[in-house]
Amino acid sequence: MQHEELVLLGAQADIALEALRWTEDACHRCGLDAALAGELAAAVIEAVNNALEHGYRLAPGNVILALDSLSDRVVVTVTDSGTGMPAAPRREPPEPLAERGRGSLIMQRACDEVHHDIRDGFQSVVLTKLRRGLTTRPDGGKP
Repeated sequence: MQHEELVLLGAQADIALEALRWTEDACHRCGLDAALAGELAAAVIEAVNNALEHGYRLAPGNVILALDSLSDRVVVTVTDSGTGMPAAPRREPPEPLAERGRGSLIMQRACDEVHHDIRDGFQSVVLTKLRRGLTTRPDGGKP
């Protein structure tokens, strides 16, 4: 298993681009196919944007990205200590002309599994992508 972490300090709008680059690079290092890595990166950006918009709307904070590369999947966990998402009824899919509300749907469509976890003052979104397009094994060998 390969594990990598990145702490995005200050929870500012420009961290989404940093999160995108980090996710794509980490997926490349662990041998995930570029198309699958791109899908996972899109989900990571949505989770980071949700942390910025909903978790830190009142005060700045940090977002932590952690990637775990397993033999059959790549898991990225996006964690923040912000105030969290407001309680609201879930609409699936969002209204066609709505300006917001697509983040969860994008994450669900881009990933094989999406889990939300709240504990000890931290919110986490766990995004899992199965290795269907493995270009190299995590140990460096060919599939």
